Amino acid sequence: MSPGSSRSALARRLGLRPTTVSHLVQELLDDGLVAERRGRGGTGHSGRPQAAIEPVLERLAAVSLCVESRELRASLVDLAGRVLASDARPVAAGADNQAIEEALEALIGGLAGRAPKASRVVGAGLSLVGTVDPSGLTWVSAARWPRLRALGLGPLADRIGLPVRASRALDTALALLLESDATAADRTVALLHWGFGIGAAVAHRGTLLGSSLGRFGEIGHLRTPGGAGRRCACGARGCLETEAALWALMPRLRRRLGTLPDDEQELAVALAAPGVAALPEVRTAVRAVQDGLVTLHRLFYPDEVFLAGPLAENPAVFRRLADGFAAGLPDYAVGKTSLTALPGGLSACRTRSAGPLLRDALRAGLRRTT
Repeated sequence: MSPGSSRSALARRLGLRPTTVSHLVQELLDDGLVAERRGRGGTGHSGRPQAAIEPVLERLAAVSLCVESRELRASLVDLAGRVLASDARPVAAGADNQAIEEALEALIGGLAGRAPKASRVVGAGLSLVGTVDPSGLTWVSAARWPRLRALGLGPLADRIGLPVRASRALDTALALLLESDATAADRTVALLHWGFGIGAAVAHRGTLLGSSLGRFGEIGHLRTPGGAGRRCACGARGCLETEAALWALMPRLRRRLGTLPDDEQELAVALAAPGVAALPEVRTAVRAVQDGLVTLHRLFYPDEVFLAGPLAENPAVFRRLADGFAAGLPDYAVGKTSLTALPGGLSACRTRSAGPLLRDALRAGLRRTT
């Protein structure tokens, strides 16, 4: 239904009897999902203004939570994705299950408590890093918080009194890309995130690939000769992340460039200068990420690869990555796989992780009771 439609206009458009439309509209009015506003729906046969039926977008709201560096960020969003309230909480590298659970509860509970009086909060969607078991509602592990171990989110949902859904941030981001791509159902699409960590998500003909272990596409933990045995955040040595992940790269860049933000969107702006691509640390990181991209291609042979992350938004860095990626493809794949930089990285997860919860709640509200 478009904003500003009168009951009579809806009846004509839908081919329904006016009495049927009036009954349906009354149900929506009773549920608070629409409102009637006089004088905005045109004029009727009597010449008097008709009432316009308009959606009440803030009637349903949900908390959308994501991870940025070592910070939990959450927003309370409505049906249109508008942010009604937001908050963030840093979580120290040494935090254990209890500390992380307390941070999650404070964020979600606090934002739910800030909902407008007319809103019904329908749950919280969490886009998390590391190993996530969505069906078991468990945050299994995350390299940036080594003491996080199999954090069950069911008790958290019980305490805040709201449904909770959890998924990998990369899967959320790729699912959002697929929603906006009508041709995705015919192709294999991959997303590689080069940020605080390095990982990938893959979808084949519209279906996200994954594993029963809750971990998938861990390109950043492939062994690389350039790693020189350096210890990775995962505990192993010589991983690709030790060469290129922001957790390893940022201290070296800050020694050269001074203060740099942790926020990936802000960092993309700070690292946009052409000279950044020429820095030895960045050149080394680019070669490592090229290896990761080529490996990702050899494993899944995607038709399209999206590359997200602050350095990927630097045009000179991206050109080097694209050239190196193309050079590493076998002859029969040249020109058949596109590589695209994704502006904003995984920022869509900040406000759209709760989308499935809102859609389910809206569908339930639109079902006619008998």
